[in-house]
Amino acid sequence: MSNIVLDTEVCAHLPPWYREILDYQQLCQTEQAQFALLAQELNTVADNFFFQSMDESAVAMWEQIFSIIPDPASETLDFRRARVQSRISTRPPFTLGFLYQKLDELIGPGEWTVTVDYPNYTLYIESSARNQQYATEVAFTIGKIKPAHIVYVNTPYVRTGLLLSETISVAQRIFHYRLGSWGLGLSPFASEQEQGVVKMPETPSIQSALLEAVAGFTSNDVASARINGTIAVAELTKSVSGSTLTVTYTVAQSQASEITQAELLDAGGNVLTSSAVYVPVSGSTIVKHIIPVSEGVTANGSQSD
Repeated sequence: MSNIVLDTEVCAHLPPWYREILDYQQLCQTEQAQFALLAQELNTVADNFFFQSMDESAVAMWEQIFSIIPDPASETLDFRRARVQSRISTRPPFTLGFLYQKLDELIGPGEWTVTVDYPNYTLYIESSARNQQYATEVAFTIGKIKPAHIVYVNTPYVRTGLLLSETISVAQRIFHYRLGSWGLGLSPFASEQEQGVVKMPETPSIQSALLEAVAGFTSNDVASARINGTIAVAELTKSVSGSTLTVTYTVAQSQASEITQAELLDAGGNVLTSSAVYVPVSGSTIVKHIIPVSEGVTANGSQSD
């Protein structure tokens, strides 16, 4: 952001005998306010030379040039700046490196994964389904830069993990009666007295065999998916790699124009996972639920279920 500073102390440049005259003091105050406004306008003009710092009026002008209809209720000014910059920079030739650069600008570094299925001429882009307000702009950008024979498939994913932990405690069994001196019914025959915890949940102990078994059990438990609370999806693809379960299904544009909730259900219709998401659906959209099973405790230090 520009920081143009003007010397607005007009009276300081007048001869001393003028500074004591009330009329000149009033004139200086008026001119000082005008110079401050001028400095502000100069800063605005300088900022509007760059997409990263332009104000909303300048962004709106560029959006009008590119026939973009903004949604100020859901789109931030930073996102609108990035979108305009993306539109103006989409000039051939294009490479995967250029695509990666655009995805970094639109989605964020490390927030996406690109997979190219060369034999089937398909481009998959995975990114979080939590908030895909950038999905329309990504689709537009890819439509501009990809070859015509390449099919683009948006693949939003929902990551919900399972945490396992183990606590080991020791107790001593105390017998209250001796043979020949029982007072039957007066007190329990024996009781357990806790000696303390010998293994805390933060200390690793669970082996990969158990983690993988839990992932496999969870896979068997997932029977269907549901989007937006009402639309059932029965055709699932489930795979377990190590201790990570991945559930994949396809949502067509005829089923929903956008996805705001994604759920996994068991055979009895009980909800196993439920995630609030935002995914605009254009064409076929592949949704992935990634469920890693690992050992650990929650952020507040408590044991997971």
